[in-house]
Amino acid sequence: MKISTKAALLSGLVFPGTGQIYLKRFLRGITIMVLVFSGIGVIVWMATVKALAILEQIQNQLNQVDMTTISNVALASSADHTSIYYKPTLLFILCCWLFSIIDAYRIGEKRERSKKTQGI
Repeated sequence: MKISTKAALLSGLVFPGTGQIYLKRFLRGITIMVLVFSGIGVIVWMATVKALAILEQIQNQLNQVDMTTISNVALASSADHTSIYYKPTLLFILCCWLFSIIDAYRIGEKRERSKKTQGI
């Protein structure tokens, strides 16, 4: 398998930035990984804040808490449009992922071409 294909597959299937690390572009690979982990952290933080708000809403109700109450509160909170804040973060992660795949393939191709010219 070609180096460029292997690097692109690593970045695409394992985690963004692993292809760059495979190609010994450590700073670039780690930077991509940090960016993607930051995006994932933002999504986890937003989900946690929303879950805590739902729990607080459920605790503030004086009536008996049962599954229908929990379901109603969860549906009411999901009906608001706070999920719009997830979309830019998901788009950012997707862009980093695609950049990582294309960049790893491009770097691998460049390395393969330089090996061919040196071998001739």
